[in-house]
Amino acid sequence: MLIQILISKKGTKVVTASQLHEALELEETLFQKDTSSWISNIYSFKDGIRSPRRMKDYAERKLEDCPVKDYYLSVELAKFISLNSQSRKRKKLAMCLS
Repeated sequence: MLIQILISKKGTKVVTASQLHEALELEETLFQKDTSSWISNIYSFKDGIRSPRRMKDYAERKLEDCPVKDYYLSVELAKFISLNSQSRKRKKLAMCLS
């Protein structure tokens, strides 16, 4: 289970949704459905209970010649997603993201 933490242009630590999905060992065919669900769910952030905000908690990752949408997710959001998933590796991955 390897997930790379990147630094955005604003200095925020982020991970890609595709790597998170792979690290959680979720079914590949459900990637688009899972990512849509992730960015529309409600989580308990430091500043309150809310849905993720675009350009604050996530941003679309632009890839050329790729029909599948991918996202950059803040590490905080990735940790919440991991803990809310049905993956057997959710706790271990959330600890890695802390």
